[in-house]
Amino acid sequence: MKLIESLLKFIANTDLGILIRNALNLRPVDSKLQLDRSPLTVSDAFAWRTDNGYKTKFKYSDILSLFYKIKNSWVELHIYSKENQLLKVEKFSDLSISNEFEITSEYLNNVKDYGVFYIYHFANDKVDDESIISNRCYLGYSKDNNLYSFVHGNTLAKYTSIYPNKKITTDIIKTSIFQNQYYRIQKFFNEFDKNELFFANPTSKILKFNLENKKYILNPGCCMIIEINTPIITIKSNCLFLRPTIFSYKNGYLDVHHA
Repeated sequence: MKLIESLLKFIANTDLGILIRNALNLRPVDSKLQLDRSPLTVSDAFAWRTDNGYKTKFKYSDILSLFYKIKNSWVELHIYSKENQLLKVEKFSDLSISNEFEITSEYLNNVKDYGVFYIYHFANDKVDDESIISNRCYLGYSKDNNLYSFVHGNTLAKYTSIYPNKKITTDIIKTSIFQNQYYRIQKFFNEFDKNELFFANPTSKILKFNLENKKYILNPGCCMIIEINTPIITIKSNCLFLRPTIFSYKNGYLDVHHA
């Protein structure tokens, strides 16, 4: 009996088992990190904007120095377009405990658009194999050179070993065969001049979702901004955690937060 129970538990936690559980809403799994014998560096899908007068400021800590006392660590920022095309890889090795980086249109060769980026922490020094490093960080958004509105990381998306090996894994967030997942944003949107939802696909799967009676498709690694018009928003999708970043505008002021 114990052998059968162990086998069923193993099958239920495989990728196929999770997909079936999510399709049936039978103890669904919204996220899972595939652990291996290596310390991991995990990144959110961080949103950047240079469209419509925006610039993006990114503040992050040197986690390996702060918590592991490693002095020769470095980070890499992998910056992608909204179509999931790699634009730049930035490496920073001269780190302080607190660091910041700004993405402007000029930095991206006059690109006025939006996309996502990922941050990874690397080191050659030995770290415990079970360590998982996740820098949730803070993002600031300034429109037309006004004050920044800050928000922390939103959705875990990719990970790799802290020992650089160029193998990056995704699909932390799980999906379903059907659009049977509902996410209602706990906010009334009727008191603002304009509201935008920034969606990023943190998976390698095609995401399908309904919003305000409209159908959308979001390809792997891609992102999109949708302006909304109704006071209460419910998202129906095949993703177990499709949480957008919200941009709300009122009387010249900007408020950015996750749903």
